[in-house]
This record gives sequence, C-alpha cells and structure tokens, in this order.
Amino acid sequence: MLAAIRAILDLIYRLCGTTYDLLYLDHSCSLGWFVAGAAIIRFLKAKIDAKDEDEATILEQELGIVKFMLRTLGDRTNIGHRQVNVLEDIYNAEIKGQRRKAATAPSATDQRAETDHLMFPNMQ
Repeated sequence: MLAAIRAILDLIYRLCGTTYDLLYLDHSCSLGWFVAGAAIIRFLKAKIDAKDEDEATILEQELGIVKFMLRTLGDRTNIGHRQVNVLEDIYNAEIKGQRRKAATAPSATDQRAETDHLMFPNMQ
C-alpha cells in the first residue's frame, strides 16, 4: 500500500511540474489524493508507535504534499477544501492523540508554507 501511495505522490510531483489547470482533472483524482492522504496518516500513526522518527518525518512531508494539491484544487472548487478539512480531522484524531504534542506537529498553514517552499524554491 505504501508503494501505491508513493506512486500517487510521484504523479502529483509530475503534475506540479506542468502548467496544467487542476480544474480540468476528473474528481476521481482528488479522491485518489484524499485516500492517499488518509493512508499516509495511518502509516504515520504506525511509525510513531514504532518510534521511527525518520520515517514519520518523511510521511509528514508527504502528507503536506497531498494537502497542498487538495488546497490548490480547493482554490477553484469546494471539493478540495472539504477533503483537506477531513484529512485534518483524521490527523487530529489519529496523530495528535499520540505521544507527539500538538506543538511538535506542524500546523496546516506551516505545512503548506513549507510545501510551497520545497516545490517552488525560487518564489518568495
């Protein structure tokens, strides 16, 4: 399943490298991104339980990429905003209840800013 999630992330990276308007994508794409995000949260929870901080950090960054794409789509349609809100609710229920304190988990705004910086380093 993790390989499938990373394949979806690879497609997201490729899509970000184009000027294609996300509005023209079928809604099944955003559903795939949402499901990948939900699965990342489950893997993240397992890695936190296993005290694998390195992998947990990578999964948090990958979740940030999924949220970025859904927010970008959400700038044009409501479906992206709804899916991001549900992902954040799942994250809060599954992860913030773990040993990690809410202060160490980056906020959605911080994740988006970090993701924007990683994907578009030349933009200020």
